Amino acid sequence: MKKFSLNTFNLKALVLACAATVLVGCGDSETNITEIPPTPAPIDDGHDHDHDGELGKGRLAIASADQAVVHIFDLEDNSLIESINITNPAEYLYASPENRYAVAVQRSFDTVEFIDGGLWQEAHGDHFDQHADAPVLTSFTLHDVKPTHYVPRGEKAAIFFDGNKETGANANLILLSDESISAEKLIAEHHFDTYMHGTAEIRGEFVLTTLRESDAESSLPTQVALLEVHGDHFHQEQVFETTCPALHGSFQTETHIAFACGDGVLSIEQQGSVFTAQKIANPVDMPEGVRIGSLKGSAESSVMIGGSRAGLFLVDLANQEISSFNWQPEEALTLVSYGFDGHNEHGLILDNTGQLNVFSAETNWQLDKRISVFNALAEDAKPSIIASKAHELIYIINGQEVTTVDLHEGEVVGHFTLDFTPGKAAWLGISTDEEHSH
Repeated sequence: MKKFSLNTFNLKALVLACAATVLVGCGDSETNITEIPPTPAPIDDGHDHDHDGELGKGRLAIASADQAVVHIFDLEDNSLIESINITNPAEYLYASPENRYAVAVQRSFDTVEFIDGGLWQEAHGDHFDQHADAPVLTSFTLHDVKPTHYVPRGEKAAIFFDGNKETGANANLILLSDESISAEKLIAEHHFDTYMHGTAEIRGEFVLTTLRESDAESSLPTQVALLEVHGDHFHQEQVFETTCPALHGSFQTETHIAFACGDGVLSIEQQGSVFTAQKIANPVDMPEGVRIGSLKGSAESSVMIGGSRAGLFLVDLANQEISSFNWQPEEALTLVSYGFDGHNEHGLILDNTGQLNVFSAETNWQLDKRISVFNALAEDAKPSIIASKAHELIYIINGQEVTTVDLHEGEVVGHFTLDFTPGKAAWLGISTDEEHSH
């Protein structure tokens, strides 16, 4: 198997023998190609085009919770296509930026592996040819210390490796794309001078990432730096004076990049190549010991949703204020799981009564509809919400059942059961454009 060590690799191919324990993905597995009618290339006429009818439903990659296996399902008929053996159990599973690959993060084992889901397209003149190949484990593997935050933005993704205080391993940041995964190389990487539990946000040729004082007690960063890509590495262009103590979590809109801090949210505005920062303070009525630790939302909305152990908050970047997200139509409801649709146009909260509450980014996250999904949820239920990026469908994994919900129609449209205990999951396939007119 081809291995890739971020500490020693010089971005040129290093060929090793296929490991005998790997059952799939050594370059000699059979590939089955399904002929699919070609998709016309998008016409650039200033209007958005809906190609939903031309795209399949995609595939669902579901990691086993207790085995080093990732199962790939065909969402056309919910059948199991392949079970792919990986090196260690996947603690996190993500889709690559263009949804071709499943990114299997094995944090405890300092390893990231990539499974080719088999669905991809290539441009041929005035149309795209769509491919449906057999899923396969690629020979591209990353080895560095504690891969943790995976942040896809547009056609690229950042992976932040935390490093390790005990061993003295420093943090590392890398950039990837579907094309670079296919070529088995990185776009660029940046080595820090200390360990930290960090993150990064990609803005074209810029990346905003985290900094931590090497003598600080906490592993959490306290500042944000602006890096610019130069070939296969970065140059540090700016360190923002406004601090962000206990930084954890980030998100961005078309104009702003936000980082969650212990004392509020650091909001950074971009105008061309100029970035300016200011702090949005926590509200005075925020409970003691509570802080926002995650940020999500829509790139087209100036209001983000901040997650905390005390519930959800609305972070208004335009008005520079944080307020509680009072989503409950009934006082007895509690949040069980939350997520977003495939293009982050709707926020989704699954409540304890089995209702899926749908909120619209267009109206600053006002309740749009409620969809009955389950009759009841067990008290210890931890359903996960996985969104299609080709259709208005989401897949809710609850125990060993997968439920398909059509957000447009507002109803459950399918179920299938699993014969294993599921862990993390990711949707793979050919997505529609993320540009939408409102």
